Amino acid sequence: MTYILLSLLACGETSPESLVDELRVIASVVNPPEVEPGAEFEVQTFFANPEGGDARAVTWVCTNLGDGCLEAAGGSSSLQSTSTEGDADTWTHDHTITNLLTPVVAEAETLTATQLWTLYCEADLCPLIDEVAALEPTAAWPDDLHDQLANPLEWMTELPMEGVSLAYQLITTSVTDTPHANPVIEPDPDNPTELKRGKNFELTVDVSGDFSDQAEFYNYISAGGFKNSSFFITDNKTLKVEGVAPESGDSVNIWLVLVDGFGGIAVWTQEFPVN
Repeated sequence: MTYILLSLLACGETSPESLVDELRVIASVVNPPEVEPGAEFEVQTFFANPEGGDARAVTWVCTNLGDGCLEAAGGSSSLQSTSTEGDADTWTHDHTITNLLTPVVAEAETLTATQLWTLYCEADLCPLIDEVAALEPTAAWPDDLHDQLANPLEWMTELPMEGVSLAYQLITTSVTDTPHANPVIEPDPDNPTELKRGKNFELTVDVSGDFSDQAEFYNYISAGGFKNSSFFITDNKTLKVEGVAPESGDSVNIWLVLVDGFGGIAVWTQEFPVN
């Protein structure tokens, strides 16, 4: 096992990209990250909403092989919606891969073409969420809704600049006997349990998994900051990440996100009191 130390030169030298001070989808963990056609999979979505208040989210699954989303025909659990109230909520929801992919995957063995989209908005900002919430998860999609869900890049520029977050990732479908597994973030039990206002702090975690050359580790915090917002991971490591706690406020939320480059994701999150 190799070892990395990430340290700050002085208080205040933090990456602006590590600060999450607006509504955002932090990440979604698909478990398992490699799924057979027709199989159910769990999605755990992590949200940041520093202002608190009511917000809503919708997730949809779309496998577009050139003629729109196969899921639009219905029969698979492709649509889910929820409401959030806290500043760092987590939403667990289930979906299924459409059986229409069975002959395609049987020939190709592995196919990375299924899209997982999540739209997260302050209440009343995104009418699309109301349209999805009105349907059962396995329902066929109305034509106008299908047009929107199959082509989100066409309307995403029309969304408000604030109070809205749209996230996207790919899911691998396969029939292999050895599907890919998610990576792991294991925090050190001796990590601090509270932070001191305006002071440096250090978190130690072990990361493990099967990593591509595009694997990255991300650090996010709701106030204060980390020196680095992200860096590449090539193998199993012990990481020490150093940040600066905020000068004010009673608590902060921290999210550490590990993306292995093969579709697997791990998230560790915790709320820390600040004294």
